[in-house]
Order: sequence, then structure tokens, then C-alpha cells
Amino acid sequence: MERGVCSRGVASRPKAHGGACCSRSGLGDAGALRPFRRLPSSSTTTRLHASIPPYGKDGDGSPGAHHHPHKDKKGHPMAVTSSAMASMEETRGHLSASVDEREGGLLQQERQSPSQQQHALRARYLSDGPDGTSWLEVEREAEPTRLRIQSDGRFELWRKDEQNRENLCCSGTVTLPEDLDLPLAFSFSVPSGQSAQEGCDAVTLSWGGRVTLVVHPTENHGDEHDTEWSRGLANGFVLEKYVSCEETEMAEIRIDMDSAGQWFGGAHFMNQLWPLNKVSWELGPFYPFDHGPTGLNTLVAPQWMTSSGLLVMMDPDTPCLHVGMNGPSLSNGKKTYRKWGTGVQNATKSILPNGVNEFGVATEFDGVLRLQARRSFVDENVYHTWNEWLPSAWRTPHDDSQDDERGQAEDGGGRTSEAGEDGGKDVRISVALCAFPDILESSKASLKSLPKPEKMPALHTLKDPIWTTWAKYKQWVSQRKVLKYASEIRDSGLDFSVMEIDDRWQITYGDLDFDPGKFPDPKGMVDELHAMGFKVTLWVMPFIEKKSAAYKEGLERDFFVKKVTSTSHPYEEKPGFFSWWNFPSVVALDVTNPEAVDWYVSRLRRLQDLYGIDGFKFDAGEPCFLPRDPITQRPLAYPSEYTHLWVKEVAGKFQGGVCEVRTGHKTQDVGLMTRIGDRFSTWDVRNGLQSIIPTVLTSGLLGYPFALPDIIGGNAYFGRNPDTELFVRWTQVNALMPAMQFSIAPWHIGQEAQAMVSQALAVRKELIGDMLRLAEDASLRLDPIVRPMWWLDPQDPATFEIYDQFALGDDVIVAPVVVKGQRQREVYLTAGTWEDLAEPGRIIQGRQWLTVDAPLAKLPCYRRVART
Repeated sequence: MERGVCSRGVASRPKAHGGACCSRSGLGDAGALRPFRRLPSSSTTTRLHASIPPYGKDGDGSPGAHHHPHKDKKGHPMAVTSSAMASMEETRGHLSASVDEREGGLLQQERQSPSQQQHALRARYLSDGPDGTSWLEVEREAEPTRLRIQSDGRFELWRKDEQNRENLCCSGTVTLPEDLDLPLAFSFSVPSGQSAQEGCDAVTLSWGGRVTLVVHPTENHGDEHDTEWSRGLANGFVLEKYVSCEETEMAEIRIDMDSAGQWFGGAHFMNQLWPLNKVSWELGPFYPFDHGPTGLNTLVAPQWMTSSGLLVMMDPDTPCLHVGMNGPSLSNGKKTYRKWGTGVQNATKSILPNGVNEFGVATEFDGVLRLQARRSFVDENVYHTWNEWLPSAWRTPHDDSQDDERGQAEDGGGRTSEAGEDGGKDVRISVALCAFPDILESSKASLKSLPKPEKMPALHTLKDPIWTTWAKYKQWVSQRKVLKYASEIRDSGLDFSVMEIDDRWQITYGDLDFDPGKFPDPKGMVDELHAMGFKVTLWVMPFIEKKSAAYKEGLERDFFVKKVTSTSHPYEEKPGFFSWWNFPSVVALDVTNPEAVDWYVSRLRRLQDLYGIDGFKFDAGEPCFLPRDPITQRPLAYPSEYTHLWVKEVAGKFQGGVCEVRTGHKTQDVGLMTRIGDRFSTWDVRNGLQSIIPTVLTSGLLGYPFALPDIIGGNAYFGRNPDTELFVRWTQVNALMPAMQFSIAPWHIGQEAQAMVSQALAVRKELIGDMLRLAEDASLRLDPIVRPMWWLDPQDPATFEIYDQFALGDDVIVAPVVVKGQRQREVYLTAGTWEDLAEPGRIIQGRQWLTVDAPLAKLPCYRRVART
């Protein structure tokens, strides 16, 4: 267990603020630290040890020695391992002085000329805080941000505004082991030849040699370390925490939610509440799932932005990453047990995460975002595919020899740990905390740091709806049905761009050729569809069943993910068959094997050359489907690497056209549409209609602007079919999204539905010029096409909790009805002058709520009126 913040009852939680908080001005050098909540009695805060010993012979064990967790080959203290700190010189200057010498002053150290750099840090030691603690203050030389870290691990991030007032962006905790004896010797260091007073590149803090925290400016971190995730960030700090694996199974950093305001980003959820302050997201594994055990769905990215201007990002390649937010404590003392399942298992499964008001037996929520790097995924409360997997950094010597025999000696787990000079290992977590004036600036900073696509999806797929056979025919698709369906679409007068032929078009899963019994003339069918004006795509996934010809060929060439034969024979391998949402069991393409990837891609190219196929719907790719403890040609460094390679190396070969994927990991630079997960045909936010807007908005915040909402009306699973009202309202929600997709035909719902669908599509046509311009901009800067309401006015607290409106660019507000039976709704217009799209010329002043009529045929929509 690690020391952290205390639990709080729901009733005691203050309302989250709408913007920057805790302002103060006229501070002296020392300032006045905002009081922290006190820790529980078992975690009593104490003063820093009376002194940090003066210089002595490094590591000599004398009372004057300065303690660090590792030493280099010359015996000089190393705050973290040599590989992690390669950017620092071997010799470090010790910061040491008695409390009397340091009281209210700068840390003293060896007098050497510092290297002056634009993004240097300055460090200051302060004591006698309001609650009797001491702390280290780290300031940005070029930016108005500072980080305060207390001797008990608590921290605060502050930013000065234009009026020189300091605003709190967040507070949190660098959690320490429960048995850590406070007070203790608390040491600091900076790189050799640099000065805490005059400027340094990093500051290292150590708690008794057991926990180490290295603080970097965000700009320097990306350049000096072998990582890209923080490159391009600004206005903040990167916190790298190291804990010896002998001390704990994990390294954790917690951030207090209330101190940062309203939270957004992070992931797609099955229950997509907006903002995230409304959820109680139980701690669990953080990688893409299909209906994950704690509610995670197909798209995740560890980056969050808040109404205080805070941006939180972390190393996305952390192998055993666990995340939770506002976790529950059950009044009956029991713990929840969550298990991942597939297919029909999900029909009776809880749709998570729960809202804070939906726990019948929960009395308290911890109120923090918990970020954990662990040694493994072992968890008694959450079961999933990767529970038994270990990054290669933690493998046994016998495991390593097996890797060598398979040509897998490359370290697949270097992000989890660092090997020390003594051969030990540290669990490592790396988190960036950046402070901006508002949430719009923090969101843009996040997107700026991400890679941009070289191509963008074909514009006609954004202009006109995609049509798919899935919800209409499920697995019972055929050439005759496809052509009949296409003719009905053409004759209906509704617009179309792509005909996507879904499940069971193949002979068997993985063969990637048409079933001749169902599709006797696939080339003729595709030619006929082209003549009607359709592009044609096929549903594909990285799965192969045993009776397919592809399985026999790929098995001989070692192209599939494998697993061990049994627990009694842990070093024997066999094909890694697993269950998924369909039958029979399948194996997965080994995307770490370049030859396997080329083989798969060449077979897709063959479909294009032979039949004229225009593109593909790339389904699955989430690592949750792989066999337990998967064996690949090159060890996976973390579960999401499978997703990254599936999207980047397979689907990415076809970017810039009519293709789509449904998952991603560090794939913002792949020019494809990213579909949200399969929706249920229901009204509610638990994967129904009300989840569409917050899910698509989250896609944009994570750097996936070309979001494809799922099928209009849902997938009609479990015998649930949309009625006229649900189908029409769903169409209106999607009408001004980046793309639209039909499957259930409007005319099968009824003539009334078809007429109202046509009206919604007419609104899209009216604004299609705006949408295409926004799409072009999105390909350059990743700016979302559809945006949260706070994007238009980030200083307006009324915008932060609006989950059922969105902005199309900066000049159109869309307010569809998402509640069954509703014929009026409240609409909020941000600052400025607006007009109803249906009543041009009637001017409405912004920054106010309106009650508007919304009969079933109407999509409330407002355009900004330009100033004359």
C-alpha cells in the first residue's frame, strides 16, 4: 500500500469550480501555501528531518553522507538509474545545509557556473508551512508556473495570470510507502555544474533512498530522453517517479479532482458521462477494450484537460498502466470484482463506469485521478486477458533465454522499469503537469504535441452518408441482398457514398476471399455498385479460424500469436486460439512480425486488384482479444502496442481513402476515420443515444477529429429495434457530426421517419462547406471538427457541464433532442450574437439559456452572426 489522500463522503465534496481557483496576489518570496487537507491519522504529516547532512565522501555510510537510491561506477550519487538519467553528468552537486541556513532562502550547493538554458528551472527550499511541513518549490525560469512538493509527497501546481495573481491548477500526491518513517532524511540534487539558484535542467528529490522523483521542464524532457510523448509540451513539468521493486509493486501519482475543476478526455467509456467528475471509475488496466471490465471501450489515451487550465499527460507506453478516477468505497466493506467477457456475456454485464449517484452501497469516493505503473497486471479485483503477462523487463532468466531462442532478445518492457547499477530495478511512472490560462489553451497544447496525419479521409465519405449491411442483415449477407439494398438506397433519394459489406462475406474467417455460394460474381457486384455511385468496402479483422486456408499457410510461416501449451508445460508453445464475439475460436495475426504484416496486406491488395474493392472496415485490434500471456515474434512492450501496429502498419497502408478503424493507440497521424464502438438501440447514456455526443467530443480531444459515430439507430442488439422517434432523433444527432452511417433503412422504420431523415440531411447539406473546411484544418492541426461548448468560451462556467450540445467549428451551435418524448429543450448560447438556422435574421444575444420548441422534425441549430 502507498500513502495517499484521504477518502471523502459524497456530501462533503465541494462543487467543482468552473475555472482557475484559489487566486492570491502580492505574495512575498516565500508566498503562502494553500492549506492541504490533512491526511488520516495513520499518515500524519511531519516536518522535514532537521538537516540534510553536509558534504562528505559520497556513499561512505557516515552520518554526513548524502543518501541516494543508486550510485554510479565512481561512487557518485545517482538519484535515479543511469539509463534514466543519461542526460545528466555523472557527478552531481549536493544540495545541503542546516535548517537555519536554508530558512526562507535558496538551497545552497557547490558554486559552479550553470549552463544557462531557455527552459531552466530554479529551486527553493521553504519550511514552516501552515500545517508544520516543509517543501521544495520549483519554478520555471521562462514561464509563470511553479510546482511545490512537500516532504510528505503532496504537491501543488500554480500559475500566475496576467494580473500577477497566482491560481491553483491542481494539487496531488506522490504516494509514498505506508511504512515510510516520516520524518526522514529528504535529499535534493541538480545536475553537476548547475545551480538551483541560477538555473538547472532538472531537480531530483529522494525520500530516504526508497522513492525518487525527478522534475524536468516539459520542453527539455522530450529532447533529452528517448521518448516522444512529451515533446512539444510547454508551461509545466514532467514528474518521473521511481520506486524500487523491492519496495512496492507499483509507482503511483494521484491528482485531486476538485482542485482542478471539471475533467475531460482520457478514454471512450461504455457509460460516457460528461464531465468526468460525474463518474466513479474503478481502478483497473488502461488499454483499449471491447466493453472493458471497468467500462473502458475501444479508444484510450492518457491525456486529460480541466477547467482550471490543467493538462495531464503521461507516457502512453507504460506497460502495466492502471488508471482510476473518483474510486468508490463500499459501505458494506466489500470490494467489487470485475471480469472481462465477450459476446453474449456482455448482455447481462454492468455498463460501467457507474455515476457517483449510482452506487447503492457506496458511501465515499476518493476524489482523485490515480495513475499507476505496476510490475504486472495481477489484480484480485479485476480479471482480464493480460493478468498473467509480464513485460520482458520482469521475466525470469529462463524466460529471457526462451526469448533469445525465438529471436526476441529486444527488451519489451523498458518503459516499466530501469535497471540500476546494482542490477536492481525501479518501477517508473512519468507524468506531465502543465498549467495554462484556460481549458481551451490546455486542449490546444495537447493536440499540438501529437503527430499529425499526412493524409485525410476521402472528402466524399465526410460529405455523404456511409451505408453498411451489418445492422440490417448481420451475418446473413449475400450478393443478392447487397444489390437489392443498394437499389433501395438509390431509389429512396437519400444521399450515399460507401456500401460497406460486413460480416460473413468470406469463405471462412481469415481467408479474405468471397464465399462463392453467397457471392457468385463479386467482380460483377462491385462493378454494378460502382455504376450506381457507391464506393465499396469490406469488413476485415486480424482473426483467422482454424479451418481456413489462410490458417494453414500462416501456421507454417509462424504468422500468428501463440501461447504456452499448459501451465504444466510453460515452455512449450502452441497456436493461441481464443474466444471473441463470434464463433468459432480464432488466432490473431502477429503484427510484430513484418513478414506476417506484409502477407496480410498483400492479400487485401489482392482483393482490390481482383474485384475493385475501394477500402476496408478494419474491425477489432484491441489487445483484450489476444490469448492469455500472448507470445509474439517480438515481445510486446505493452498491450496497446498490438493496437498501434494493427492501425499503423496494417490499416495505415490504406489511409487517405474510404477506410475506417475502431481503435487506436498513438495513431493520430494515421489518416483514417475512427469509428466509436457499437451502440445499443436505447436512449440512455449507457452506450445509447445520449452517449454519442460526449463520445465523439472525447475523440476530438484525444486527437481523432475524423470521428465516425456508429450506426444511426444503434445495432439492434438483443432484439431491441429503434422506433420512429429514436431513429429520427439519432439521425439529428449525427447530422452535423464528421461522418454519418446508416444500416437500418429509414423506409423500414416508416414513411414519417424517412421524411424527417431527409430534413436532417438537408441541414447537413446547408453546412457541408463549413464541415469540409473544418476537415481540412483538422488534418493540419488536429483541431476537432465538432467541439465542446467550452471551446467557444472557456471562461464561461455554464459551458462545462453541457453534454447534449456541441459546436461545429466556432460558429455553429447544435442542440439536438436526446430525451424520449421531449418536444422542448433548454439551449445555451455562448457569448456573441446568434441566429436560429431555421429563422435567419432573428438575432439572439448569447451568454444565456433559451427554452425552444423542438418538435420531432426539428434539429435546433444556431449560427454566429458576424459583426458588421
